[in-house]
Amino acid sequence: MRDKYTKILVPLDGSEQSKEALKEAVAVAKRNMTSLVLLHVKDEARISGTPYALALNLEDLENEAKEIVAEAQELVGDEVAVDIHRTTGSPKKEIVNLANELGIELIVMGSSGKGLLDRMLVGSTTTYVISHAPCNVMVVR
Repeated sequence: MRDKYTKILVPLDGSEQSKEALKEAVAVAKRNMTSLVLLHVKDEARISGTPYALALNLEDLENEAKEIVAEAQELVGDEVAVDIHRTTGSPKKEIVNLANELGIELIVMGSSGKGLLDRMLVGSTTTYVISHAPCNVMVVR
């Protein structure tokens, strides 16, 4: 473990474990006198169906993304500064990509997400991130 982390990434999906990971990351950031990078990925695997359904799904995903980010900002408050990133794609790949791109030193994330697939394949995103991340990963239960 490093003596000090200066670049900490927290993936957000709106799940209770994601919220707990955010709380833990705030504590780590405060101890290290640094800010957080928050990431929300609109999961492209959830977009399916007819063009009409696709439009509804995109709108629903965008509204959900706004709610998740707003709630995260509320949870953090003025405890630490945050830099928010939003994207669309495969959450596990986008987490690793952003960690590489920004030179992240620590990823703090929940052990599983909120989607049905994540519950069926316990922690599939977390497992992927642990295996592919260029840095340490703290898993919060």
